Amino acid sequence: MSTASLPFTIPRPVSRKVRWLRWLVRWYVVCEGLATVVIVLGAAFWLALGIDWLLEPAPVVRGVMWLTVVLAVAWVSVRFFLSRIFARLSDSSLALLVERSYPQLKESLVTTVEAADRRRNLPLGNPAMLRQTSTAAAEAIRDVSLRRIFRLRPLAWKSSLALVLLVSVVLFALLASEALSFWVERMQLTSQLWPRSVQLSVVGFDERDGVRVVHVARDDNLELQVRASIEEGFVAPDQVEIRYQLADGRRGRDTTIKVGEALPGRDQAQHFRYTFQNVATDLRFDLVGGDDRIRDLRIHVVERPQIERITLDCEYPAYMDRAPRTIPVSGRVELPEGTTAVCRVRSNKALAHVRVHDPASQSDLATQIDDDNPQEVRFDLVAGHEDRVLLLTIRDTEGVENRDPYRVVVSVIPDLPPEVSVALRGIGTAVTPQAIIPLVGSISDEYGLRAVWFEYIVDKNPPEQRDLNSQPDRSRKFSDFDPFDLAQTDPETKGRLVALSPGQKLTLAVRASDAYDLSDQPHVGSSQRFLLDVVTDSELRALLEKRELSLRQRFEAIYEKMVGTRELLSRIEVEPDATENGSNDAAAEDSNERQRRRHRDSLRIGGCLQNAIQLSYETVGVAEGFEEIVAELVNNRVVTEELKRRLEQGIADPLREIGGELLTELETRLQRLEKVFDENVEPEASLQRAKVQSDVVVEAMKQVLDRMLELESYNELVELLRVIVAEQKQLGEQTKQQRREKLRSILGDE
Repeated sequence: MSTASLPFTIPRPVSRKVRWLRWLVRWYVVCEGLATVVIVLGAAFWLALGIDWLLEPAPVVRGVMWLTVVLAVAWVSVRFFLSRIFARLSDSSLALLVERSYPQLKESLVTTVEAADRRRNLPLGNPAMLRQTSTAAAEAIRDVSLRRIFRLRPLAWKSSLALVLLVSVVLFALLASEALSFWVERMQLTSQLWPRSVQLSVVGFDERDGVRVVHVARDDNLELQVRASIEEGFVAPDQVEIRYQLADGRRGRDTTIKVGEALPGRDQAQHFRYTFQNVATDLRFDLVGGDDRIRDLRIHVVERPQIERITLDCEYPAYMDRAPRTIPVSGRVELPEGTTAVCRVRSNKALAHVRVHDPASQSDLATQIDDDNPQEVRFDLVAGHEDRVLLLTIRDTEGVENRDPYRVVVSVIPDLPPEVSVALRGIGTAVTPQAIIPLVGSISDEYGLRAVWFEYIVDKNPPEQRDLNSQPDRSRKFSDFDPFDLAQTDPETKGRLVALSPGQKLTLAVRASDAYDLSDQPHVGSSQRFLLDVVTDSELRALLEKRELSLRQRFEAIYEKMVGTRELLSRIEVEPDATENGSNDAAAEDSNERQRRRHRDSLRIGGCLQNAIQLSYETVGVAEGFEEIVAELVNNRVVTEELKRRLEQGIADPLREIGGELLTELETRLQRLEKVFDENVEPEASLQRAKVQSDVVVEAMKQVLDRMLELESYNELVELLRVIVAEQKQLGEQTKQQRREKLRSILGDE
């Protein structure tokens, strides 16, 4: 059976209910969409305000924030308002919405609405049944409440939230209009910062490329100094917090230490400090105090600058005649006085500043960093008269200094006066007016001698000088001394240069000067002063005779000791090995006795050897004493050939032979005797040779001693003649005096 599609008119109650539902849905969508947009705008307002107040981002970031808010509002408007408000709501959809909320309609409303949809040609079934369904729907829809269809709770909380946000914004605009205006200006991408009640500042950070950074040497401490201003209405916070982030991403926070208590009117700021201990890696941190914050402070760890090399380009004073040279410095350097030098310092990093401080003068030396190589610096240095200690502080281009100042100790080597080491030779403390005074020794100076001269003083007269015939000619050592001749005459006046009389005193010294020219006072070195008594020829001989007597007494003691040594040798007994006869007890007793005798004789041989060695030195000493007497007689020009021959050939030469040859031979034989005696290998022959040599020495000493006694007799005779001459001279003076007195008496009587 075929069906026909006929128009169907929806019942009036149904159509009115559906139409009213459409308007309610539209109104619900409008309210929910507007609430959502208001929520987004309010949240964006407070979020942007909070971010801007807390973080004060750069204009670029604020521009991104603006763009984000616009995009978010646009998306919400399209998604939750425009797309819904203009959406098509069909009657079938609305009927289905009612059917879901009211199942008791049993799809009668949907069937009625769909049957009445004129835009569709639906095949109609049973018309009576359709009319019955629509009638049932019309009756049932009168009991339908459209409020039950809508979920009002989501709309309520969205509307409430939107209202709260809207009211909060309005209240903020009314109560904090200045803050709102300032925020609006900031959102216009201005660079002006938010006004604060706290104003923090940090000391020591350099701004590079918009970033505040401080460079710290690795493993060093950094003391952070923070100031909170208390001027112009600012207040100091109770504490300042450090929020840091390490290079590996780890985060942390700590508080600074409040230093004292700042008072308005007295102080400008409240100080806080914090010490970063042993900084090993880079880190970033913020300072937060009250409502102020200093962001993105950075600590950059660098290597500490170090001095790699120090050299000195030295120029020595001209008088030293030394070529310039470059010497390395390792903390201490020695420079001759007057040296000028250029000190060159090389660092491991480019330098920005170098300070060379002299603590003694509390001054800094001028320095110059090489433009082509900023790792090198130089400064001038002069070695004055005193040692100097220089403290070098270097700072690299990153602002990091060396931990402790580098010490350069400049030790000045002063130019000492010439060293004059001179002694008298062949002259004693008493001289005759015509004596020659020989001197031996040397004069040395490190940089060369200029002049050498004698300085002499007669009694208490002013010092006088006499140049030596030979001069050093800038040599560093001089030993060619002329004797100081008291009989030397002036070529012009023919008189003696030094006129001396017996009883006067002569003080003599050798002086020398070097080429030192760094001051007005020359460097003069002097030998010791030799104080000499001027005596007559007779007085000098008398003094020398006393020395001869003393030497003879010394030699007599030597002779007696040698005689005792000879007697000690004669008591040494050398016995052959005895054969074992008799009982064992008697043999043992005899063996012990022989051992005691051998030990005693061994000690005697050792004593003789020691005496021979000692006597050799003593005999040579006596010979030197007589040689000095001869030299003094010659240098004082009072010697006679007979006396010289007696002293030299008769005494001094034999004594040297005894001490140098005879006693040396005796010493050799005694050493041989000691060796063979210990080994018990034919000691008789060695003992006999030692005795023979000792007899030779004793005999030679006896002959010299006899000559000494003869010389003493000769000296006594000379002394007697000297006394006779003196008495005769005295008698002649007395006679002349008596004649003068007698002549005066005769003239007086007349």
